[in-house]
Amino acid sequence: MNKHLKRTIIALSLLFLLTALIYISNITNLPENVILFEGEALDLKTLLGINIETEYSSNPNIEKIEEGKTITVSADAKETSHTGNLNLKVSLLGVKVKEINVDIIENVEVVPLGTLIGVKLYTNGVLVVGMSEITGKDMERYKPYEGSGIAKGDIIVEVDNKAVTCTNDLTGCINNAKENEMQIKVLRDGKEENTKLRAVKMADNTYKIGLWVRDTSAGVRNC
Repeated sequence: MNKHLKRTIIALSLLFLLTALIYISNITNLPENVILFEGEALDLKTLLGINIETEYSSNPNIEKIEEGKTITVSADAKETSHTGNLNLKVSLLGVKVKEINVDIIENVEVVPLGTLIGVKLYTNGVLVVGMSEITGKDMERYKPYEGSGIAKGDIIVEVDNKAVTCTNDLTGCINNAKENEMQIKVLRDGKEENTKLRAVKMADNTYKIGLWVRDTSAGVRNC
């Protein structure tokens, strides 16, 4: 094998590795879970050969617009409800390589008053800001919160007689209970209410109840 052929093979190998690295980086950088409020939009830009398409949509009102290699998932809340769940399939040359779960929750408008700077909102417990369907390990869709009476604006303060002060406390209680029925205490309009519900086992062997909660104004978490 002459030197010119060796150099050509090495150059082509390096080009292939560089291209593979670029594609792996692009796929890796695509998020696995996305939370949108009604009225927000999400642009996912991909390289040639990488396609994104919808596998499942819980709400036909959720808009999906594909233009070339960019998919836009939007939720326009002006006329009707656009909350729900969207599962997107990412494929490379026809082979599925990743899933993206998009949860669209009801928009919560916060109107700040005064001139305070750097203030965070803390609650006694965790504040329920929304609900969404979840996909269990059996790939069925569930709404564990249905029938429990829990509503947006409720504050979860106790699970199975254990105080809940943050989202980590709540997720810990849920995973400890597994699929057993949980006793949940919430605050609603300053009054205590008691209810029950069961979590659903997920594909990663964790448990969720389909509630979006927050313990400070810094972010929202799916439990």
